[in-house]
Amino acid sequence: MTFFDSVTSLRIENLSLWIEIIAAIVGSIYFYKYKETYLKYFLIFLWYIAFNELLGRYLAEILGEYNLIIFNLYLLINFPFLFSIYRHFINNKLHRRIIFYFIYSYILIFIFNGIFFEDYEIELVTYPFIIGSSFLIISVIFYFIEVLNSEKILNITRNLLFWISVGVLLFNIGIIPWIITLEYFAESIDTVNVLSRALIIILNICYIIGFIWSHKMKESE
Repeated sequence: MTFFDSVTSLRIENLSLWIEIIAAIVGSIYFYKYKETYLKYFLIFLWYIAFNELLGRYLAEILGEYNLIIFNLYLLINFPFLFSIYRHFINNKLHRRIIFYFIYSYILIFIFNGIFFEDYEIELVTYPFIIGSSFLIISVIFYFIEVLNSEKILNITRNLLFWISVGVLLFNIGIIPWIITLEYFAESIDTVNVLSRALIIILNICYIIGFIWSHKMKESE
């Protein structure tokens, strides 16, 4: 990796950290819009992400310690939580049941992979990440199918969950091919890092737009 590439990577990494913090702040400002719904837990999730990133930076840059364990722990929390959001808001019983299986299948795969294949203290989760992302894409598609077949489609862009879903879908569709690439071409790790940070920026911009643009939500929505 050239010096220019290293500087670019650092700038994108810093920007992605700041955009995560900004998303949590904006989410706090507009909390009144969704505090009566299940998405109230989403704000806690965003602050956890921001804190986790800061802790990871501190461990790696100040203490010189491995920080992969806290990011892998985040992945154990991230997917089941996002699955739970879609299971809560989707009404179709079959889709809700499938997402229920997604949650427990992912957790079991994550644990099994950590016991037999990857050391989560020194290796970034790969196979469970790919599986979790695939499950999440399907969950988002379930949500969009339901919205397209309901009156919600009329004001969909003013719905916070819509913008969360757009960000989640773009991020996971974008990251899967590069995680697969990382698995087979270790030298591409810097490229993957830059791409993942760019996708994180897009993801959180979608969150911010949702917080600002959405109408106040009720639990029935």
